[in-house]
Amino acid sequence: MIGKQIKGTGFRGCLNYVLGKKDAALIGGTMCGQTPEELAAEFAIARQLRPNLKVAVFHATLSVGSTEKLEDSEENDQRWLAIAANYMKAMEFDNNQYAVVKHSDTEHDHIHIVASRICLDGGVVDDSWDYYKSQETIRQLERNYNLETVTPSWETDKRAQTTGEHRQLKSKGNKSVRVQLQDLIDEVTQDNPSMPEFVERLQQQAVEVQVGLTRTGIGFSKGISYKLDGVALSGTQLGKAYTFSGLQKHRGVSYDKGRDNALIEALMQPQHLANAPGEADEKELESSQSELAGTALATPATANELELSQFELETTTPVIPATANELELQLSILPERNETQWQKVRSHLAVEYSLPLELLEKLHSHSWLYADSEKAVFTARTLDGEARFAFVLDERGNFTTTHPLSSEAAFWVATTGEIERAVIACNPIEALSILLIEQDNSTTAPATLYLGIERASQLPIQFLQELDSVIIAIAENSQLARNARSLLPDAELVNPPSSWNDIWIQLIEQEQQTPKQNNQQYKRHTQDLELD
Repeated sequence: MIGKQIKGTGFRGCLNYVLGKKDAALIGGTMCGQTPEELAAEFAIARQLRPNLKVAVFHATLSVGSTEKLEDSEENDQRWLAIAANYMKAMEFDNNQYAVVKHSDTEHDHIHIVASRICLDGGVVDDSWDYYKSQETIRQLERNYNLETVTPSWETDKRAQTTGEHRQLKSKGNKSVRVQLQDLIDEVTQDNPSMPEFVERLQQQAVEVQVGLTRTGIGFSKGISYKLDGVALSGTQLGKAYTFSGLQKHRGVSYDKGRDNALIEALMQPQHLANAPGEADEKELESSQSELAGTALATPATANELELSQFELETTTPVIPATANELELQLSILPERNETQWQKVRSHLAVEYSLPLELLEKLHSHSWLYADSEKAVFTARTLDGEARFAFVLDERGNFTTTHPLSSEAAFWVATTGEIERAVIACNPIEALSILLIEQDNSTTAPATLYLGIERASQLPIQFLQELDSVIIAIAENSQLARNARSLLPDAELVNPPSSWNDIWIQLIEQEQQTPKQNNQQYKRHTQDLELD
């Protein structure tokens, strides 16, 4: 069974929601009213006992697995009422008003319990332990009623308590800072807030939040960290659901950079840390649920079996362009440019690898690709855009690297938006080929970072660990694939039947007779590319 708790300020809105659903049925509780209006009036009577208590509403949802759904019947209603009564007693709501509403609009049989935190004797139910207490209660109810154990997604996406944390909680009743932060975040995201609302709610709970919204070479960074009682932890240390992208995907926090960035930056200022939002601010911070979808790269046996994603490509660079001196310093560690050979190198890449001319020109205009004598040079950069070394492609199709450093640098391009996904290939040609294959398909993939590497140590591991999906699509180099997988154990491993460039060439040859014709076809895909 899955349980979820939300605390709020208004009974009428909550009652309108739970009773306004199709097939909603009020099956019991401790109250007399039958409509939202009547029940809200009853709740208002008890609320007079604590007129200054703002958060008086307790809203719980209890759901069983789909295999345990029963037909609507009096027996089923009685079972739910018994479960609700036992749950509320264990949650210390045994002297409180509450109503039980059953919903049958999903495959999971479930009930909603709307209750007042104000006891009939004027006391208030303590909510500081409600998430932990709820999970313990649900496990006991599963045993008592022989129910299937269904682990909620928000629980599996958090890092489990360590043995020491379990021992500390059991012996002293103290939760570690990590567990406290997980519980606080679970609580403040119950109603799918916007990212500024989320930050402000945590600040009001004495949590210092740092959101890394600095522009880098691939857009806005996804970093977020938390600090409570002097202990600072990153989102990754709390679990996948607590990273910047994980909050959106697993906790329903909505984020729109155009709408939210200025508000978040304002909240980062010290004078805003303890201020509660006024009515105007609350309207401005009204949240909207983000729809995030992750897609994975297919591994086709033939070109006809490719199921890949199409999207517009936007290659980006840091917001603050390099000065002439900085650019000179970067290029000093790279092979010398020879612009007189560029047309020859460009033609070679277009003919031999069927790379669109417009794409090649875009890369060249930003020094990510250029000519060295008669060879193609692909620059390897950090995620901040700093060139560290180069991949050099000779006319026979072999790659060598120059000035290979141990730092995290790779050849990469990224598509428009905040990166949710990464695909790792074994060289720049392979990375570009995968991008083009996905672009050729009619479906839409999330914003993706495509990397070409020579060694696994070149991967930006910390950044990749916070993404929703990482795909190791390294062809013809099984050792490199294994090394990358050892650093990214949660990544999906794809083993294509041939190189991705061969697959790309097969795809376009099915549509056009020559690479030259193909380049004209794909000119429309690349002519709209923009470089920041």
